[in-house]
Amino acid sequence: MLRRTLLASAAAVLATAGLASGAQAQTLVMWGPEQITEPLIAELWNGLKADFEAANPGVTVEFMPPTGTISNGAVQSAIQSNAGPDVILTNSGIARVTTVVDAKLVAPLTAAYAERGWDKQIYPWLYAELQRQRGGEIYEVPDGLDALGVWYHKDMFAANGWTMPATYAEFLDLLGKIKDKGIMPIAIGPRTAGSAGHLFGNMLQSASGSEAVGKAVSGELSWTDPSMVGGAVRLRELVDKGYIDKEMAALDLDGAARLWFNKRAALFVAGPWFTANARKAEYDLANAGYAPMPSDLGPGKPTGGVGWSWLVPANSKQPELAMKWIDFILSDAVMKKRAENAASTMIYPRALDGVNPPTAILGDIFAAAAAGVGYNPSVYLPASVVDTYFQVIQGIISAQISGEDAMAQIEAKMAEVK
Repeated sequence: MLRRTLLASAAAVLATAGLASGAQAQTLVMWGPEQITEPLIAELWNGLKADFEAANPGVTVEFMPPTGTISNGAVQSAIQSNAGPDVILTNSGIARVTTVVDAKLVAPLTAAYAERGWDKQIYPWLYAELQRQRGGEIYEVPDGLDALGVWYHKDMFAANGWTMPATYAEFLDLLGKIKDKGIMPIAIGPRTAGSAGHLFGNMLQSASGSEAVGKAVSGELSWTDPSMVGGAVRLRELVDKGYIDKEMAALDLDGAARLWFNKRAALFVAGPWFTANARKAEYDLANAGYAPMPSDLGPGKPTGGVGWSWLVPANSKQPELAMKWIDFILSDAVMKKRAENAASTMIYPRALDGVNPPTAILGDIFAAAAAGVGYNPSVYLPASVVDTYFQVIQGIISAQISGEDAMAQIEAKMAEVK
């Protein structure tokens, strides 16, 4: 009996040694996603975890539920701790990523783009935009893009014979018709900084075009230049005409969204993530329409930028495994699985063939963003300028400052960082 026990123990040791030599036990600690506690999202990501582990025997993926973002310092604290993540998924944008780059907390990934083919796995225009930043050194891999445009109620528009117009002049005419029906034309929640920036970014691009806005956020063009002031002036005009109620200055995103979900407002500027808000509000997404903000400069297009990115901490204990995880995330199978999942709430970083989005409106947004998106200044402006940017939007919505004054204040803040 003793001999059989010793033999069994020896066999177990040998088996374990064989497993270790064939597939080294490793743990990949992943920060994210933020919504991992939501059942639909947890189901999706636990499935991805299982797929990655199956493809990499001996590897365990451990989720580290986020306690915040780069903006509130949570990502920085996690990286600097002794038990930090090996790979991070967080909401991004050039200003946020620059914060952790300047602090030398994340590793450069430029070489990996060429070596691992990531440069061919995102939109060419997106790769070019990443190369344009930080002298060509890239520190992030986009996971999702924002594509901000105008949401409307299909049944409300059909009942009144309204259609989303092609030009801004026609858009103003539509807003007048909506107001005459006793419906708020546009809802906005500027107490939530993002909601303020979503609408304002759309207005700026509609009036000035993507090229001018891109130059302004990079400091190449003054915000007080005549080619840039128009969007801010137009926003104040919408307030003065009552197309945006100045009392909305007291609303946050959730409050403004409720006005739209309850059809007390006809229009709302948001991105694909708004589908999650709609599900929570039990709004019928089949009734939601989407269109880029109309412009007199030509066909409108969404504003946006990189909304979510993968980062590899400079002190990652598993940098190569982190790279393999990003390879996995960028694969066609995973992108398609995510894009078709009911939890999908974003635009993916490249075009996907043969994908059936879970809602029709996501398909509309995918199509609108395929040719590129403009600039949402909220995620491109230097961090020291963003607070001023949001404050002046609040000032315009509350009718306390003019569009010209707003742009002068932004330019003054930009001058401090030039």
